[in-house]
Amino acid sequence: MGIAGNGRAGPASWPVFYRLAGTELWERFSLHGMKALLTLYLVREVLADGAGLPWGMAGLRAMLESVWGPLSPVAFGSNIYGLYAALTYFVLPLGGLVGDRLVGRRPAIVVGAVLISCGHLLLTDAYLLLPALLLLIIGTGLLKGNLAAQVGELFPASDGRRDRAFALYLAFLNIGVMLGPLVCGLLAQALGWGYAFGAAGVAMLAGLGIYLTIPATPRHVRTRPAPGEDRVYRPVTAIGAILVVILAFCAYEQVSNIFLLWVADAIRPTLWGLSVPPAWFASADGIFTVLMVILTMRWRWLASLRDWDRLAMGCAAMMLGYGLLALVAGAGSRSMAGPLAVLLLLDLGVALVWPAGLAIITGATPQRLAGVMVGIFYLHGFFANLVVGSLGALYERVPIATFWAIHAGIAGSAVLVSLALRAFDGERRAFRMPWRLNTAP
Repeated sequence: MGIAGNGRAGPASWPVFYRLAGTELWERFSLHGMKALLTLYLVREVLADGAGLPWGMAGLRAMLESVWGPLSPVAFGSNIYGLYAALTYFVLPLGGLVGDRLVGRRPAIVVGAVLISCGHLLLTDAYLLLPALLLLIIGTGLLKGNLAAQVGELFPASDGRRDRAFALYLAFLNIGVMLGPLVCGLLAQALGWGYAFGAAGVAMLAGLGIYLTIPATPRHVRTRPAPGEDRVYRPVTAIGAILVVILAFCAYEQVSNIFLLWVADAIRPTLWGLSVPPAWFASADGIFTVLMVILTMRWRWLASLRDWDRLAMGCAAMMLGYGLLALVAGAGSRSMAGPLAVLLLLDLGVALVWPAGLAIITGATPQRLAGVMVGIFYLHGFFANLVVGSLGALYERVPIATFWAIHAGIAGSAVLVSLALRAFDGERRAFRMPWRLNTAP
């Protein structure tokens, strides 16, 4: 079955699901391949001594310094990264509204993919960096929320396959998160920044090609839920879950920003005597997330937990991950094992938090509001990246162990809020620990 122009789908269709997930994979390859390089590109190329400032950059710097005071290249680059990443999420509710009420989700997704590809093309010229980031922001707003909303509408709230579908969707997108920095990081190191950004643009076009294989239904054909099948709107549940996810990702998102700079400066990773691009740690982030998704689906105990329980446990894993990072950094260890162990804990948190949060929110939202609410869900990235960019300015000002301990504290606050909301929503389940993996297909 195709996806209607208004974004509503009929009965659950795994073939359509896999095409949507494949589109998301290449979108994540594209955006995360670029994102893993952005701070490094800014600090070491665009803002380097003797480099001319790109168009509009002087005005942006004056605006930021009026708020934060004089900024070093690292602090300025971190703030640009945070603003860009935050705005890509801020526009998602607007993109969802465009898909829900104006042009339909399919046209919004197609236009968004084209704008993202054009943004990557402009990035190959450092002078056009700000217009390039603007195109990427608008394109992401149109594409991301509408794509996830279509996935949610393939499975009714009562369908037992719903959580499994969101977990698989997370696995697909993290394959893109893994491959994007791996390929783009290697191209940047071997051939130059332009080749890396060009590859990101081609990847988005590949995703668009997959999406266009989904048959479109005429926009005037609107499939409405049968009486009693639409979801009841529970705003406290939906907004509460969004709050928890925001706090969790305010901690987690630093792995794409200062974490990579810390790896480059403090670890200087090598493998068999060869220098490892710091962006490859972003690829490890994607690999570990896929592995953690498999673990959470195969381990009977984790798979059987209610969504609120999974949300709280995911936040706790992030808190432990940053606590470990504070210890590793404070001890001055230069081993790659430390940051890789940290990534394992953080990605276990993501594998629990992201699908559980999205399942709670879409399950508490009627179809007519699905695109807007998924867009609001993605606002976790807006607030998280604003916080990440601002916290990045502390990297050179406080002891490194304190810097990472702050992130552990943010994740800890998410644990407390999720437990309170779990009690409010009436989902109580005893924690039992059967140490057995589910090996059923």
